[in-house]
Amino acid sequence: MKKVLFTLYKKRSHSLYKQFINNPPDGYEYFTLDDFFDEFIFEKQSNIFFEILAKIKRNQKIIEVARKNKIDIIYCCDGILLFNSPIPWILELEHATSLIAHNFSLWKIAKYILPLILRQKNLKYLIPWTGAGVRSLEKNLKIKEKVKNKIRPIHLCLNKVDSFDDIEKRKVRHESFTMLFVTSVNYNGEGEFYSKGGRIVTKVFEKLKKEDGNLKLILRSKIPKEFDYLKNDPRVEIYEDALSNEEFQKIFLKPDIFFFPGYQSPGLVFLDAMNYNLPIITTNIFSNSEMVKEGVNGCLVLFPKSSEIHCLFNKYGIKNVPSGNRAKNDLLSEEMIDDFVKKISSLKMDKKLLMKMGKNSKESLLKEFSLEKRNEGLKNVFDSALNL
Repeated sequence: MKKVLFTLYKKRSHSLYKQFINNPPDGYEYFTLDDFFDEFIFEKQSNIFFEILAKIKRNQKIIEVARKNKIDIIYCCDGILLFNSPIPWILELEHATSLIAHNFSLWKIAKYILPLILRQKNLKYLIPWTGAGVRSLEKNLKIKEKVKNKIRPIHLCLNKVDSFDDIEKRKVRHESFTMLFVTSVNYNGEGEFYSKGGRIVTKVFEKLKKEDGNLKLILRSKIPKEFDYLKNDPRVEIYEDALSNEEFQKIFLKPDIFFFPGYQSPGLVFLDAMNYNLPIITTNIFSNSEMVKEGVNGCLVLFPKSSEIHCLFNKYGIKNVPSGNRAKNDLLSEEMIDDFVKKISSLKMDKKLLMKMGKNSKESLLKEFSLEKRNEGLKNVFDSALNL
């Protein structure tokens, strides 16, 4: 049995890792840092000097622990870099700026240094979550063919996928057409509302209400003060507090569509929506079109060129990486709002199309985003890294 060490802590890991951290491919055993020590080594430092020292210490700690416990592969999560590791390692990332921990001010220097770091002999593979993540590397970094050959995109997954019929039996039926919008309420809650497209949701909802009052909106999100009026609307159901996994999943049994007009790709929540047989209405940014196919399991709408979603390119020259940093003050396009209204209205009026898109969501999840599919990709990468 080969040993793989993940550079994370089970109790502090993001939900996307909890989907597969306990289910390794055949022939492999997974470990996390807290299997070997309690010290938390990812605390942010007060300045760049102390941050560099902390990274050096962290690098030494990870390699020391891996050596001592006879780890075969170190799996670096979310862009964490190692230096001069004697143990084969794999680098997983969302996109290019994960490699600088999204500290964009470092980009002008980092873009020249990173290609050299990625050439390290024992860095065996880079695993972006998406094809869009691959493109962000290729368009932002001058990497040679040897590094390009290390890149193997492997999508995220859901550990457990329910059958289409089981979900249909469990669904809560409403007389009102119901939309669901979800953000994180644990980290930067109000900021998440804006970056995930909350302002767009409210504008679309108001326009749809004028067309037909038979409408309901479920918000699982912190609600900024400027949108407190939503709490008094009987057609709006709000969940601002952290929920248990069971309570969170129950929310997905209520809506007809999942509406996510975000400035950033959502991670796992699209997969949750697909598991619950939901068509997805979203923005055509970054990797969204890899999960949502126009007219098949949902609809895609473009941001205009004037949108602040392009701020990383405009300020730092970073390509193919959208940003919600300025979403709160973005000048929203009425054309975009109307496009969302039109597409949602068409689904509201066509129950057969709604059902068909829901089935397509489930089929896509089973085919492309299952644990089995991810483990197949990971096993190929691990075997190759160890020359098995």
